[in-house]
Amino acid sequence: MKKNLLSQKLKQAYLELEGENFNFLHLEQNKKRYLKMIELALPLSSSSKILDIGCGFCYQTKFLKIHGFKVFGVDFFYGDIPKIHCKEMGVPFFQLNIEIDNLPFGEEVFDVVFLGEVVEHFNYSPLIPLRKIKRVLKKGGRLIITTPNALRLINLFKLLLGYNLYPDLDSYYQEPIYYKGMSFFCRHNRLYTMKELRELVSQTGFKIQSSGFIREGNCWKDSPKKVFSKFLISPLLFVFPPFRDFLWILAER
Repeated sequence: MKKNLLSQKLKQAYLELEGENFNFLHLEQNKKRYLKMIELALPLSSSSKILDIGCGFCYQTKFLKIHGFKVFGVDFFYGDIPKIHCKEMGVPFFQLNIEIDNLPFGEEVFDVVFLGEVVEHFNYSPLIPLRKIKRVLKKGGRLIITTPNALRLINLFKLLLGYNLYPDLDSYYQEPIYYKGMSFFCRHNRLYTMKELRELVSQTGFKIQSSGFIREGNCWKDSPKKVFSKFLISPLLFVFPPFRDFLWILAER
């Protein structure tokens, strides 16, 4: 499917969910990542089942629903927002924590599992939730992961200027969310390099088919930041893809 048509459907998903509160900034920043994930999932039949883990505000979930796929949502944070959005869309939703809860599905149910911007939030061993995902994927089913790149160029600049690449201290002062006797934090707890992410996926028994890097969308308009991005950042990232903003991996069970 052509990218411009996918872009239109992605914007439609945002509009239908947000209405007058349309989040243009979020769309522009994440558009390339969403489009890459759907590109990796295609081609799929309308009977294909997709599990969207970490569906959050449900932009991607809505995107998949518009395509006519049988999509299921899972999330732990964001309160009732994903539950409400999924109900409005007619999408089955399960409010659970994949780090500690079992996925309420049988074995080999899904054709694709999306794990978009989730692994960096895991508070404990990521091997456990990945094994749970493997159980519910069909043989030959696809696992698609995206996560922020620990080596993204802005992180390198931050370190050179003496700043930490992790969230500011206020994020670390927050009170934990206690769930079934364990504490959890909604923040980036561990960033990965491509080598680390590939090793993590391989350790769980998945077969890596391909991997790569995605640049965050440029949402600056007529500002020094836009000029800086156009004449310095863009050429650097064109020559050195490993410094782009997101990592992606396509793996099969």
